Amino acid sequence: MYHNVSKNSKLLGKYTISQKELEEDIIYLKNQGYTTVVVEDLIAFEYNGIDLPEKPIMLTFDDGYSNIIKYALPILEKYDCKAVVSIVGEYVEKSSESNYPDPYLNWNQINELIDSGYVEIQNHTYSMHTLDNRQGCRIMKGESYERYKEAILKDVGKLQQLIKEKTGYSPKAFTYPYGFSCKECNEILRDMGFVSTITCNIGVNSLRGNEDELYELKRINRPTGINQVSFFAQFNN
Repeated sequence: MYHNVSKNSKLLGKYTISQKELEEDIIYLKNQGYTTVVVEDLIAFEYNGIDLPEKPIMLTFDDGYSNIIKYALPILEKYDCKAVVSIVGEYVEKSSESNYPDPYLNWNQINELIDSGYVEIQNHTYSMHTLDNRQGCRIMKGESYERYKEAILKDVGKLQQLIKEKTGYSPKAFTYPYGFSCKECNEILRDMGFVSTITCNIGVNSLRGNEDELYELKRINRPTGINQVSFFAQFNN
């Protein structure tokens, strides 16, 4: 799980790595025999029995930072790797309407990523990516299921429709803001047609041909300052 990529050393931290680190990650993975996959590949495996590579790995970028197109895409193209980018609707809309550089992708850039063939776009809510009483898109204490369902349908459905209108693609996966999930949201997302959800729960996923395995996929956050051998050793535990 990646977030932002930067060349500014002052910005590096838990959720921002350098372009050099990203490139070294991908070189390491290639040398270790890993092949990058996206959600559509997982769906094809679970639903249609289409084989995955021997050592599949999914590179995910949350929130849709514009640096993805500047620093990550050239590396993906150079090493023939794919990635999943989960976007927040209100961030994209603001970036698309502003006359000044914004830290998040706009619709033109998102289409450029899709057209590259190396990036898959997924839904990360329209405006629920804010820590409040709800904690992402979790149901709130005392909130009725009916009211909660209405809120999810309105917010997630709004971004789903926008992505379809602006790109022609309908996301199949939903990435939970901050990784906060709940059984009520899982039920609603299934009814909306999402066949996969992605969390921030730490771990490696085991897929054996059961469609339910695509829900609440686990990931490992990639911070700066850790060498590739140490970081990717977590996959072997």
